[in-house]
Amino acid sequence: MKVHLNRDTLNKDFKVKDDFNQKVRITHTSGAKGKKLLPYTASDNSINNYRALLGNFSRNLSFKKYKAFDKPLFFETIGKNVESKELDRFLTIINELFFDDQGELVLSHPLFFNYLEDAQNNEKKVAQFLKDVLATPEVIEKVSNLYNQQPDNVLLSLLYSSLPLLEQRDKKEDAEFYGILPVVQELFKEDLLFLLNDNELLINHFQDLVLYYYLFYTTQLILNLDRMFSDQEDKIVPVFFNVSWENRSKTRDSYKQGWKMVSAKLPKLFAHINCLAMLNYVENDKYTTITYDRFKELVSSLPYEDQYELASGISQLNEDYQSYLVDVDWSKMKWMGSSEEQIVLKSVEELFHSISFQFQKKISARSRAAERYYEGYLEFVKKYFLKQSGSLGYTFNLSQDQVIFLTKICIKNNKKMPLRELFNKMEDRGVYFDRDSKRHVTELFERLNILEKKSDSGDAQYVKFIL
Repeated sequence: MKVHLNRDTLNKDFKVKDDFNQKVRITHTSGAKGKKLLPYTASDNSINNYRALLGNFSRNLSFKKYKAFDKPLFFETIGKNVESKELDRFLTIINELFFDDQGELVLSHPLFFNYLEDAQNNEKKVAQFLKDVLATPEVIEKVSNLYNQQPDNVLLSLLYSSLPLLEQRDKKEDAEFYGILPVVQELFKEDLLFLLNDNELLINHFQDLVLYYYLFYTTQLILNLDRMFSDQEDKIVPVFFNVSWENRSKTRDSYKQGWKMVSAKLPKLFAHINCLAMLNYVENDKYTTITYDRFKELVSSLPYEDQYELASGISQLNEDYQSYLVDVDWSKMKWMGSSEEQIVLKSVEELFHSISFQFQKKISARSRAAERYYEGYLEFVKKYFLKQSGSLGYTFNLSQDQVIFLTKICIKNNKKMPLRELFNKMEDRGVYFDRDSKRHVTELFERLNILEKKSDSGDAQYVKFIL
């Protein structure tokens, strides 16, 4: 198998300029279409409407285009589909039952998610990202089948049949993002398929599921990129959470191996994105998209002569990269070398170090671009999954409702589950609790009267399914 770094295409896509009088001759990237890892850019990533994001995600799963919901036309269609001598009174009842105080359609059937308002550009990017990295063909098929099921309830059936038809999108459209965490995708499939079996559960928890898996996937991706070539493929990195009603301290795992651990990786995230974007110009016969793990696998199969040639090509790229950025004082860069024995992997780590160095504060004006790149993630986790605790700063946090939701999707159709097994299932989904947090969660289960104790042993305590 021949592996080759295509410098011509790389230089073209990174907009390398030939004008040596310019101090900056390369443009950094968020990734080419189909080869993006995250839905962020080096500019604004703010999201103002997560309800609209959910609507776009739903339409993406069912391959439907957005159409503004016309309430007067909807009522006109209902009037045509029903015979009543008191139509006005009937329509008033429909309005009271199926529309909220803001005049928005109440989510009474899974199909109604498709009629949520349209999103702005940033929301659309995140919705597309979640569909590309989480949704399997089986999930898409099951969602489509459910959305096409006529409700048994007579009133709900009338509303369902009166909804405007949405235009179909091309199912063959290319993905914008590529996923690198199949274990998270499989868990999402398992949990969404469970919700799809019960309309009420899906309606109540679809947003909970989407937002949690947005956190789960992005957090694990950030940690996955940080390890580069270290062995840990397809394993969930432990991330510790607190629950909102407990006290916190610096001595606990929830502090040391929680948000403090993840946030420390964020300043280098944009450097990893650009390093991997460059590695995706390594042409090969096996993979259309390259990850650090895939690159390591490809290199290990090469004869030494080809390894040396590839390493030389990447080292030359690193040398050229530094020459493209004359505004950087490269003499200040301290490179301690790599622990990697593999010559090609060493060359990649050197390239990454150069990219990361020039994004640092006081080194170049591009440090702000690196910060803006991860601000979309930071804003999201602050809104839903972080809590500020005085001098400790932020820690990962779950509310009581979030704990109950996770409990539901872990227990699923079981009448009850051993407490120890439940915590293991949560860990599978990226949520680790230290001893103190487990105690607080267990006490919550006791207060909710869903903990069945045969003894104080973890193996003899069971959590019952929550309705």
